[in-house]
Amino acid sequence: MRQRLPIVLSVTALVVAVLGSTPLGTAARNIVLPRGSVGTVQLRDNAVTGAKVKNFSLVAGDFKRGQVPRGPAGPAGPAGPAGPAGAAGPQGPAGVLGLQNVFTTGAAGSTATRQLTAGCPAGKKAIGGGATVLPVNTPGVAITAGYLADENTWVARAREITATAVNWSLNAVVICAAAS
Repeated sequence: MRQRLPIVLSVTALVVAVLGSTPLGTAARNIVLPRGSVGTVQLRDNAVTGAKVKNFSLVAGDFKRGQVPRGPAGPAGPAGPAGPAGAAGPQGPAGVLGLQNVFTTGAAGSTATRQLTAGCPAGKKAIGGGATVLPVNTPGVAITAGYLADENTWVARAREITATAVNWSLNAVVICAAAS
């Protein structure tokens, strides 16, 4: 008998799995546990019910998408400060909340690795930056690093992943904001 128990349990599990989603399985489940038969009375004392949930303690993340209706739009906020006027030029657009882009272009060639820095002018601090390789989509060349080296300088690195005879250059940009 002990050797047959795993087989009997396996066959029982298979029958339940196969018949559970059929009308026969649904009817059998309703006989054992009729629809709507479990309510507040049948729940244990530590179950969460509507009476136990403190009003206004739930957040939108506790509900499914579309379950909580949107409220009315709030009032518009105050306008932000205007940046200093400036002309766009090789240094990038100026005057947008005091932001300035400073570009640095490296020499074109087929050197295997490159590093380039771009720095902010006096009175401004770096808040970000980026890099690109030209010509765009140069095969076998990848940007390997881009980071703020200090509060004024962006560093960009690139290298040939696979050797290429194409002349390419590394360009770096640092985004500067007025120091406060």
